Amino acid sequence: MNPVFAEEDLASFCFEQKVSLSEAKNSLEFLLLPREKVFMRSGDNCLDVVTSPDRSKLLEKFLSKRYTLVSETSEATALNSAKTEEHCQLEMKTTRVKKVDSINVRVGRTNDVQASNRDLRETSTAQILLGMGKPGSLDLEGKALFVECRQGASGIYQLIFSFTELNRTKVTSEVSLRKNEPLSIAQIVTDLNSKSKTLGLPETIIQEAEGKDSTTFELQIK
Repeated sequence: MNPVFAEEDLASFCFEQKVSLSEAKNSLEFLLLPREKVFMRSGDNCLDVVTSPDRSKLLEKFLSKRYTLVSETSEATALNSAKTEEHCQLEMKTTRVKKVDSINVRVGRTNDVQASNRDLRETSTAQILLGMGKPGSLDLEGKALFVECRQGASGIYQLIFSFTELNRTKVTSEVSLRKNEPLSIAQIVTDLNSKSKTLGLPETIIQEAEGKDSTTFELQIK
């Protein structure tokens, strides 16, 4: 199975300290497409925009006509360059369980009616290749969940899951993971749902209700 490359890219635009970051964010928002998100990084007076590489050039041109864009520190730039040279390969296994009820009728001297139920299980696997430190998205029953992978020390990785609410408030959940260690997305969804009332991820991915169909997701770093 060929890797699926995430289309999202993270573009950063930094401004002089005298520039109001909120004002710059507001001026940019009317240009954004529905799937694009912008976040403020107040400590560096920068805007981080989840967009595509082609769109980032357009946004940069727009901002440069209104503000003087400045570079981040050389240390931060070097770190970002190192991240773009590495990748984080994720494997997501989707398991769908369908409850099937059946009735068998035997006609003869005596009529015999038997009811039974069984599970039909279907499993599929998808490979997702992310740039290290670059956000991508997972499709959970039609809902997009953003994920960012960062490499830590001693073979431990940090996966940062996020969702942006309708009011553009960002809700995040972070977990540390080693390669080939399975992670149930259910625990991430539970955490995000507890922090947000507008997330609305399908309840079936949290727990399997008796007598109903269910879908579960499991993630691993490869």
